[in-house]
Amino acid sequence: MSGWEDDHYCIACGKDNPIGMKLDFVLTEEGIETSYVFPKVFQGYKDTVHGGMVALLLDEIMVNLPLRKDRIPAVSADLKVKLKKPLAVGDEVLARAKYLKVRSRFFVVKGEVIRKSDGELIAESEALCIKVDGKGLKL
Repeated sequence: MSGWEDDHYCIACGKDNPIGMKLDFVLTEEGIETSYVFPKVFQGYKDTVHGGMVALLLDEIMVNLPLRKDRIPAVSADLKVKLKKPLAVGDEVLARAKYLKVRSRFFVVKGEVIRKSDGELIAESEALCIKVDGKGLKL
């Protein structure tokens, strides 16, 4: 591995990954958000989104907060996810993240996934995101 480089193949946000989620992010006053509809290929039990995919969405929204809002590349060093409710394949969700703590070398970020149709909290998370050298990144 030769540093942190974006080749647009990230499983979550990479536009060139044919099986990726291709997430788009929107900055908000509080932080960052994105909407997504999980297709059947990301299911666990029949017609239910795999919890690991929900965790992936949370991880991605949280590390993209410092990247998109402050142009600071970061990676998750510690990730805690609480899966609260099952999510049906095809349900649209809103994922959002905000800072809880900002320090010179790291961030603590809170994330949540909410089902859009009824506002139900599907999952919540907290991550310790560490700043990384992003010389190879083009934002």
